[in-house]
Amino acid sequence: MPTVKLYDEMPYERNFRASVLGISDAGDGGCIVELDRTLFFPEEGGQSSDIGFLGGYEVTHAAIKNDLILHYIKCGPSDLNVGDEIEGSIDWEYRFSNMQNHTGEHILSGLLHSRWDSENTGFHLSDNIVTLDTSRELDENITDELEVAANRVIYENIPVSCRYFQKNELEGIEYRSKKEFDSDIRLVTIPGVDVCACCAPHVARTGEIGIITIIRTMRYKGGTRLTFLCGKRAYEYLLQVKKTADNIAHMLSENTGNLTGAVERILNERDELEVKLKNAARRRLYDDIDRLSDDIKEAVLFTDKADNLVQRDAVNYLAERHSGICAVFSSDDDGGYNYICAYPEGDARSVSKLLRDKLTAKGGGSKEMVQGNVKASEEEIRQVLLKNTD
Repeated sequence: MPTVKLYDEMPYERNFRASVLGISDAGDGGCIVELDRTLFFPEEGGQSSDIGFLGGYEVTHAAIKNDLILHYIKCGPSDLNVGDEIEGSIDWEYRFSNMQNHTGEHILSGLLHSRWDSENTGFHLSDNIVTLDTSRELDENITDELEVAANRVIYENIPVSCRYFQKNELEGIEYRSKKEFDSDIRLVTIPGVDVCACCAPHVARTGEIGIITIIRTMRYKGGTRLTFLCGKRAYEYLLQVKKTADNIAHMLSENTGNLTGAVERILNERDELEVKLKNAARRRLYDDIDRLSDDIKEAVLFTDKADNLVQRDAVNYLAERHSGICAVFSSDDDGGYNYICAYPEGDARSVSKLLRDKLTAKGGGSKEMVQGNVKASEEEIRQVLLKNTD
């Protein structure tokens, strides 16, 4: 016999009584309990299940299988008995948050359907993330307009109705659904915004959602994935963003309204400084090269972090003056070196192989030039190269 879904008709109730119809071992120290009726919404339709307590024991999850709702409880199978009348309570804060976010999804999906000819192809509502996948790509202008329109629906405080319809009642009713139904259909209706087949609890009026904010967009399977938050989750997110902005403004001695300009100025200053540092590193490197005697055969130099192009040009400059191993080792952030090496009188690949065999370096290239990375000290590298080229 199907479990009676109390949450369909009483989404705002927090406590209930029910009879235990079945108990089984969950295999993880807990048990699975079947009731004759329940307020616990199971994981279904992309939404995580309710949590709470049954008979004083914690309910960590609820699932639905063949119209039976199964409650996963932190207690042993012998702690409850078939036929027991027990009390249950859902975590109301958790439930209401899900109601806010799921109803918010209906608003977004309904607006996308009617105004931008985009369909909902996926929905996920968990403890810490809410995503909506769309059938078409949405640019920034559309998502901005969508967010404004969705919040206008909230301000208008439109009633939200949830009821079952028999198939003969559906004639003339246009509704969204990802699948065909053979039985009665539960439709969630937000007049002028959305009509959609859905099994989850929703708020009674759109004003209860409070706010919708789209926090991230990305291309996904030919469409767009929207990450958004509603209600309390949105408030907490925006509060954290405000605190972060205030802290950054304080560190920069700027007003929060000027943060974008301040960050752009800092980035420009950083770019200018990087150019100056690269030019200084290039000058130091070429000064070191010019100090080398033209009579030496091997020319191996070590330098602080250098731009790859500067490093390559320096190796070419060395190779014009020396016939042996010509290499520049530039320090990296992990205590090793990035190297570029030429070998005018030989095969540069032999140097790469030598470093790989002796110092487990990584790299490769052509006969004329190789490059890679080695986690070793300057002394170890020099010892390997000079010992094998004497």
